[in-house]
Amino acid sequence: METKPIQKYQEFLSKSILIDQTHLIAVLLDKKVHDQSCYVYNQLEYTGFLSAGSFWGTEDMIWIKKEEILKEIDKLKISREQDTILDHKQLAKDLEQLTSDLRKVNEMKGRKRSIYQWLLVPHWLSSELITMGEVVFRAFGCSWWGVSSILDDYFTKEQVLLDLVEEIDIADIL
Repeated sequence: METKPIQKYQEFLSKSILIDQTHLIAVLLDKKVHDQSCYVYNQLEYTGFLSAGSFWGTEDMIWIKKEEILKEIDKLKISREQDTILDHKQLAKDLEQLTSDLRKVNEMKGRKRSIYQWLLVPHWLSSELITMGEVVFRAFGCSWWGVSSILDDYFTKEQVLLDLVEEIDIADIL
């Protein structure tokens, strides 16, 4: 028998132990503890417009985007050298567009994300959240999720959790 989505979501929430820790994190961050055991992941966000449309990402996502653009540029250069492309004007236009995108990505400045709430989460969940580009603070063997948006349709806390429920199997958590 298939688990209903609401039951699956409730089971996920009971396993993820979401506890509001906003005040504790504010105190820890105010102390400016410079210790290797403390690290805030995905604290900066980068936005800009590329040829394919708007771009939003974290520092890791910026590096991935740069690698993708560089690979595309290399493919076009190889095609030009091997003379496998018949339309050289289109090739030049594509190269110019990719070069422009790379320049824009390199010039993007990170902006510190506002955190509205800090929630204590298990380590496995914090790893998933980091992968999704969410802000995570790890210190003293604990992980806290920094909820950085409360109004957007997609990036609400509930939507992020629903997306995680769809991606992972609850049985893997046990």
